[in-house]
Amino acid sequence: MIANYHTHTRWCRHADGEIEDYIREALRRGLKALAITDHVPHRGNFDPRRMQWEEFAPFNDELDRMKEKYEGQIHLIKGFECEYYPFALEDYRTFREKYGYGLLILGQHTSKDRSQDNFAPKGERELEQYADEVIEGLETGLFTFLAHPDVALCGYHETDAFAIGQMRRIFAACERLEIPVEINANGFRDGRRYPDRQVWEASRDYRLTYLINSDAHYVPDLCDEAGVGGTEAFARELGIAVTEWMDW
Repeated sequence: MIANYHTHTRWCRHADGEIEDYIREALRRGLKALAITDHVPHRGNFDPRRMQWEEFAPFNDELDRMKEKYEGQIHLIKGFECEYYPFALEDYRTFREKYGYGLLILGQHTSKDRSQDNFAPKGERELEQYADEVIEGLETGLFTFLAHPDVALCGYHETDAFAIGQMRRIFAACERLEIPVEINANGFRDGRRYPDRQVWEASRDYRLTYLINSDAHYVPDLCDEAGVGGTEAFARELGIAVTEWMDW
């Protein structure tokens, strides 16, 4: 790994470590680029496990200070991980255009109206809804890449064939829109349902750009063997060529 484009810090309220802690670990491990991509804040603060709206200003000041301090040592990228929430898209555009958050990751943890937790038990209807909303979100053109496309397999207990069909719909959209897909090391690290072998085997039928990202929530996880190393081995076993560097 020479770049990690999915990193959380203590600012997201369910991770640990300061921004500078991750930068120092990235430098120690020889990374050339690091994206800080805490979960985007929302007006109304409806999720206590995410950065709160009023915390954005001090977070942004800290991140800008770190960019200046480490300029020339590492390419530090300002980003956010976001759900596709139609009511929030203008705020996403503001973060990108006014504050320089050029890397917006789509990670659809909940449905677009917030009625469905995509980690929760689900059947075919909910999984199809997930695929519909991911594709709808990608088609906005706001998102840089798709994180853990198979996250919604968590809690799914219906037929594998239906699940793979929905993942194929997502991969077809990523191919058409030329949006990279992430094989997520945090899911591998924690033994979650994703990355799912059948899903990524099916992905090989599409012309995709693949990324492996740590999705680190703790500093030691940034370049760990259990997560990142294991996910890299997983991709090699499937014959998936991973892109290590993007010009972001």
